[in-house]
Amino acid sequence: MREDWIGCTFNEITDIIGDGLHGTPIYNEDGDYYFINGNNLNDGRINIKPETKRVDVSEFLKYQKKLNEQTILLSINGTIGNTAFYDNENVVLGKSACYINLSSQIDKKFIRLNLTTNGFVQYALKNATGSTIKNVGLATVRAYKILLPPLPEQRAIVKKLETLFSSLDAGVADLKKAQQQLKIYRQAVLKKAFEGELTKTNSDWITKRFEECTVSFNGKRVPLNRATREKRQGEFRYYGATEIVDYIDDYIFDGEFLLIGEDGANLLSKSKPLSFIVDGKFWVNNHAHIFKPNDNISIRYLNAYFNSLSLNEYVTGTAQPKLTKFNLCKIPVKLPLEISDQLLIVKEIESRLSVCDSIEQNIKESLVKAEGLRQSILKKAFEGNLLTAKELAECKQAADYEPASVLLERIKAEQNKATAKQSKKKVAQPLVVAKTETSVAKISADIHAGLIAKVIKIHEENAASIDKLSHIKCEKIAHLVEYHLQIPLGRQPVKDAAGPDDYPHLKKIEHRAKMANYFAIQKKEIGYSYSSAKNSDKAIEKFQSALSDEKNRQLNNLIALFIKFDLEVSEIIATTYAGWNNLILNGNANPSDEEIVYESRENWSERKLKIERERFFKAIEWMHKNEIVPTGYGTVVPFPKKQK
Repeated sequence: MREDWIGCTFNEITDIIGDGLHGTPIYNEDGDYYFINGNNLNDGRINIKPETKRVDVSEFLKYQKKLNEQTILLSINGTIGNTAFYDNENVVLGKSACYINLSSQIDKKFIRLNLTTNGFVQYALKNATGSTIKNVGLATVRAYKILLPPLPEQRAIVKKLETLFSSLDAGVADLKKAQQQLKIYRQAVLKKAFEGELTKTNSDWITKRFEECTVSFNGKRVPLNRATREKRQGEFRYYGATEIVDYIDDYIFDGEFLLIGEDGANLLSKSKPLSFIVDGKFWVNNHAHIFKPNDNISIRYLNAYFNSLSLNEYVTGTAQPKLTKFNLCKIPVKLPLEISDQLLIVKEIESRLSVCDSIEQNIKESLVKAEGLRQSILKKAFEGNLLTAKELAECKQAADYEPASVLLERIKAEQNKATAKQSKKKVAQPLVVAKTETSVAKISADIHAGLIAKVIKIHEENAASIDKLSHIKCEKIAHLVEYHLQIPLGRQPVKDAAGPDDYPHLKKIEHRAKMANYFAIQKKEIGYSYSSAKNSDKAIEKFQSALSDEKNRQLNNLIALFIKFDLEVSEIIATTYAGWNNLILNGNANPSDEEIVYESRENWSERKLKIERERFFKAIEWMHKNEIVPTGYGTVVPFPKKQK
């Protein structure tokens, strides 16, 4: 590092905003704001896709004044490292991104380019939580270390990088254009082949339904969890819909089975073919179909034929499109009567596409080299080795030149001044009603009773879900409210057989509710259920008034997620959350799915062992999807003193 550079963390030169902006917004067609996530950020620009929804987020207005032309948006969930400049005042971020407000003394392009380096991405992934979907905490972003040059040198580095990358981007664009042309050529070859224009055949062409061409197999259909799959994978390959890839890249000439992806629409949208050939040793999950051609039909012909089709008319569903076996079997297959002619057509196809394969491989290698070159240039730039001696001398002649150490001190002075102003503002009062002599927070019983009354009312407004209401389900929702939404209820949960519970506390709440007529309690065959009472609305109003508008919105969304769940599903999710949070609190910031399931099942209670492990893995996937991911808030949920 040169003497006029200085090492620092992001926390020293930025104000990273996340809290309060990441609640799930209320969608409103007449809203003035677009709700975006990390996947809307791309190469410095915000990409407002056609399906991006407008939202009503009045809470966002109080943060908007903090955002300016020095604000960078950064993806911190899933597509980690995507960036964009904040150039549109009508967007609000979801949980998968954060705002980075830079000091006016920093070149924003310099910082954004720094975030695109492998160095930052690798650092972020190393410190991320989650396994299926990685999530980077704001503390991790704040702790990221960079080398900071003087401001004139920041500008010079950016200018040189933009010049170098302009030529590199043009070359990459040409390569991608050639890739697209190859795809068009492939489809043209396949189309002509199955229209009989590539080669003459001796036999007549016929058309059969797919079910007339093949024999169907159910096979060993096991939706294996990751741990079980890895144990068996040494002997048998595992295939699901996403493993069914380009038959040119993964073609087994002596294979006897044809695998066809059930998730047909998604595979098509990713420009992936639908089928490929495998041998007889494999596992397959419920998202792939297994077929073996009849004796007079070539498997290689069928494979090529399916990759020439557009199957949109046979795919059902919108949220999760599927190519069902019933629809698959109806698909007409056009083919020569004699298998020798079928093989002749396949040979003609392969002779033409083999050249494509070679070109495609060269393009892929060139794209990899281009990205490697880009990262090499970035590394050189942010280590201070990009500019020439002449360019450095010109930087030192700039009117605003000063060593980075002086620059950093001025930035810190700015931040201290801003913090001093902010500290004068009135701090909102927490939900703590009183404190005991030992300074342990004591929460009004009406807060928890109001929550239960609200859960009851929402269930009663949804007739199909009323039978799924129980005191156990309410306790699971309460755990997520307290640990995930960070709304204190006064609970001290333990590892109960039914999940993270504090039933002594709940009994007190039920007693208070009965006395105040907040809700009624009825005994059921298993446990108890609740119903609204005379003063339910009063309890709800009191509870909601103690929360901010943002917290109320978050609470509504959480209850909406749980309303369709029965007791056991609610139990699995709350227990998985508690087990995962325990691991984080005990120092395991990035536990694997296997560790989470072990803590939530094997290290919980004997009753949990009666629930299939796969359901806990599915709970983890659901939690990632719905952004119900623990952060290490609260205290560890321990075993009860007297284990049941």
